[in-house]
Amino acid sequence: MSAPEPTTRFGRLERRGVLLGLSGVQLGTIGTALAVVVAAVYSAGAGGLVLAAPAWGVLLAVGTLSVGGRPVIGWLPLLARWQARRAAGVTSVTAAVGATSRAGRAESLVVPGLARPLDLVDAPSLGGVLVADRRAGTLTGVLRVAGVGFVLDEPGTQEAKVHGWGRVLAAVCQQPSVVRVQLLARTVPGGLAPARRWWRNHALDTANPVAAALADLLDEGFVAPVRRETLLAVAARAPHGGHRHPADVERVASQLETITASLPGAELTAQGWLDRGGLARVLHEALDPAAAAHSEDGPVSLTTTVGASERWSWLTTGTSWHATYWVSEWPRAAVHPGFLQSLLLGDVGTLSVLAEPLSTVKALREIRRAKVEHTADAAQRTRIGQIEDEATRAEVADLERREAELVAGHQDLRFTGLVTVSAPDEASLAERCTAMETAAAQAMCEVRRLVGQQGTAFLAAALPLARGVL
Repeated sequence: MSAPEPTTRFGRLERRGVLLGLSGVQLGTIGTALAVVVAAVYSAGAGGLVLAAPAWGVLLAVGTLSVGGRPVIGWLPLLARWQARRAAGVTSVTAAVGATSRAGRAESLVVPGLARPLDLVDAPSLGGVLVADRRAGTLTGVLRVAGVGFVLDEPGTQEAKVHGWGRVLAAVCQQPSVVRVQLLARTVPGGLAPARRWWRNHALDTANPVAAALADLLDEGFVAPVRRETLLAVAARAPHGGHRHPADVERVASQLETITASLPGAELTAQGWLDRGGLARVLHEALDPAAAAHSEDGPVSLTTTVGASERWSWLTTGTSWHATYWVSEWPRAAVHPGFLQSLLLGDVGTLSVLAEPLSTVKALREIRRAKVEHTADAAQRTRIGQIEDEATRAEVADLERREAELVAGHQDLRFTGLVTVSAPDEASLAERCTAMETAAAQAMCEVRRLVGQQGTAFLAAALPLARGVL
């Protein structure tokens, strides 16, 4: 008898509010509209109500209507920040991306969109570097990982790998200093560069017509080869308020090594922590994949000048165009763990999943506060005769399931999914965005373009720095 196929279940996006699904700001806006109505009626009767209609009508619409899945009043801060950033001229920058040197030694990392450089700290025990963010107070290591496949495995093997990855996440939760974990799967140009380079250096014999023909096939048979790789970035809290003593760095490095040691349980192979050159190449390929494709056979450049220009719904860096999406809804039903296959195998660009560990006390407090809000909403709906919908019942069931798992000893993680689509021009970007949205629908995921915040979203989604969206 064959083993049943493993399944995965996600919680629904919580849309609760203070009262009847409305936030405090919405209730305040509606209350202001009602105050305007009362004042107009008492001062001038029905004529005053008509004259004040533009004021209370606009307030009522702003407090109750939604556009693009977001309340109208929720768009106002986003629009204000976008206009302020445009007026300040910070939506278009040019920076030398990579490692900057001091006395012949690379010490910091410059990335467009960040207010200050990121420090690079050697971690000899890891064999790589840690990225120090003074503002966030974190040290981040980036690990290149590889797997042996999943889709074609038997259900029993798939379930073992899923449980193994769960143990990896549990090991992350057990580290109190871990702030955020980022699993980044990306597709970049240059998949056959190692094969071409090896053939030219070792096996190319111009006198042999067969070798010459094979070299032509390697060079011309694949016009736009791509390669896929997976990176695991772990951001840990820097000890002593950001002062990076060698002993503190080694302490963080030892904590990251415990995560590395847990990867074989999920049949994942650690291919080494990125050093300065590897990190600079990864950043270059993420910021400007079109230019990186032409320089794939050349030496690694630690410093590359890249210009970034942010627009309302896309971002340009160098010669590449990017659009970043947020996975607003994961599958609402139980799905196979390989449900993201359509997104991973397509020419998407970057799929990034951010996981933030929550302490048991904090998670239980949030769950119980949400349950109290749902109970209050249910009592109010009963009072006004409103019927409870199925979506609300599903949210309550998810809360009860999460609470039961926490009480049973499991840990809680807050997941955020981001997808970045990259293309060499605007027309190609529109086509690839359409293809990505179709692939997301096939994966039973809902995606939403992060308009007005493409710069921040791109830094969190496409760069392996384990940064949050906010």
